[in-house]
Amino acid sequence: MKFLSFLSLYALLGFGQNGFEYLSFKMIKRVNAVGKTTRVDALIFFQKNGDMVTYLDKPAELFILNNREGELQVYNPDKNAVFKSVNSNYGSQNNPFYYFLGEVPNMGLEQVGYKLVNTKVDEGMLVSTWEAPVNLRSEIKSVELVSDGEKPVFMGFIDKEGAYFKKMYFYQFTELRGIVFPEAITEIDYIEEDSIITKTTFHDFDFDNKSDLELVNFEIPENATLLK
Repeated sequence: MKFLSFLSLYALLGFGQNGFEYLSFKMIKRVNAVGKTTRVDALIFFQKNGDMVTYLDKPAELFILNNREGELQVYNPDKNAVFKSVNSNYGSQNNPFYYFLGEVPNMGLEQVGYKLVNTKVDEGMLVSTWEAPVNLRSEIKSVELVSDGEKPVFMGFIDKEGAYFKKMYFYQFTELRGIVFPEAITEIDYIEEDSIITKTTFHDFDFDNKSDLELVNFEIPENATLLK
């Protein structure tokens, strides 16, 4: 998610205009690297102000709290211990679903200084090329965005040599309170001679469920041990 963070610093959520204050959903993330697959199951609570609580119950129970500013807290209730950090890469807006739920156009590219330099239609799809701002060009030359109507279905990140170093595919779209949202995302990160493939799926969406309030507003105990 490192490179998505460059695209999301100024994106704004639009939950209020879509008729809900917070939502919950389940996420399954499978990461395949070096011939091994790792699976993470999580329950996520996302508020319109960008505050996010992620709950994992295995292999160990954990609560992960973060916000748009990149303030991160990871709490282990079994040990009553918490790790804290502040880093823009940890911001809640670094998740791809942030853009869809907030209905941010062009996946936030324009908001952070990317310049539209080319558009074309290929097999009914709109393909647009966005030149990276000067401060990012040492790592990113441009981003290719492919849209099917109003649905972004592909993002390709291109390095200064003109090669893709990351690809993202969005599919299995569903409508949530008037928002078209992908229930599946596949990411391919190219590293040297290998690649890391991450598939993330989302399901069981719920909106403003009062029974979720305890988790939505979860607070880490004041007596938790701070890990360094």
